[in-house]
Amino acid sequence: MDLPIHVIEKYLRGEASEEETRQVNDWFYSAATAEDPADEALAALRTQIGERIHDRLDKSIDLTIKQRKEQRSGVLKIAAAAAIILGIGTYFLVQRSMFSNKPLLAVKTTVKKGEAGNNRATLILANGKEIELDSAADGPIDNKSGIQIIKSEDGKVAYVPIHEQGQSSSMAYNTIITPRSGQYRVTLSDGTKVWLNAASSLRYPVAFNEGSREVELSGEGYFEVATVFSEQGKKVPFTVSVRNTGLPNAMKVKVLGTKFNVMAYGDEAAIETTLLEGKVETAYSAGNASLSPGLQSTLEKSNLKFKVSKADIERALAWKNGEFRFNRMDIKGIMRQIARWYDVTVEYRGNVDNINLSGVFSRKSEVSQMLDILEATGTVHYQLDGNKIIVSTK
Repeated sequence: MDLPIHVIEKYLRGEASEEETRQVNDWFYSAATAEDPADEALAALRTQIGERIHDRLDKSIDLTIKQRKEQRSGVLKIAAAAAIILGIGTYFLVQRSMFSNKPLLAVKTTVKKGEAGNNRATLILANGKEIELDSAADGPIDNKSGIQIIKSEDGKVAYVPIHEQGQSSSMAYNTIITPRSGQYRVTLSDGTKVWLNAASSLRYPVAFNEGSREVELSGEGYFEVATVFSEQGKKVPFTVSVRNTGLPNAMKVKVLGTKFNVMAYGDEAAIETTLLEGKVETAYSAGNASLSPGLQSTLEKSNLKFKVSKADIERALAWKNGEFRFNRMDIKGIMRQIARWYDVTVEYRGNVDNINLSGVFSRKSEVSQMLDILEATGTVHYQLDGNKIIVSTK
């Protein structure tokens, strides 16, 4: 049965009438006891409830469990997992590819803020001086080549021209480095904005020369490139050299003015460039790929060939938007992201290669919450040992 979304919303706010409350309970019961319970419960929960889940629904699930305990043991596992997930307060969808391609469950709620994800970075000036930005005082940091470096309280550092800059025969470079579990944002002297994910770095000129703009990225970064014109009225190109990827040479991303994301960690199997606006060209060795908005180029390190496909923008930018977003990702890929964000190591026991998961987590959640949810799916077992996560099959 279809349930109007306004009834769900009233129910979650505690404003539903007795009749509307009965409709919600009947709706959940019919979804959970359908011929194909996993698919229908998943679709209903995702489309009807969406972003907001309340304790009242948790109680409804518990009631359904008690009512159907002797009749549908398979469905009960789904409902029980839902109750656990709701209690912890997050969203997760699990797929067991070794048994079925069908998802078991998806629910989303808010999460408790954790310790990971602070605006943490180290700024290395041209003279080698290192500044820990998370502990540095807000305000001016340095003055070089007519550029004032300013740190703000909300996790940003900006390079602001303080007078008309001339040509520089020897360019001064700065580097900003984010640790595992850190992130930061920098505004370059040309107005280009860069967001850095955890375990990443950006090397860039303090002031660009007129004819070209080039920076070096390691890890992952999101760019909003400012449009700059030369004295002749031509757009000055912007190039990102992607380094420390595990490949012998740098991959190049060439742009004029655009918004894009580059994921290029050394421990990943591919380099992904996702374009939101404008136009870019990715190039490595003799290969290249041109992108228009909504497309993604993937450079597979195993064969050094580019593949262009439709981009999953929400997944590519999830980190910038404060989320983990997995779409049928293998468990080891998920754990690599978790390891970078929570600054932990991961050990595997048993064969976990056939486990693929999908879902959304807040990056502000505590790692123990995420692990509890993953274990509640019944696919893998997790153990925390100091700064190490041990992953094993059930």
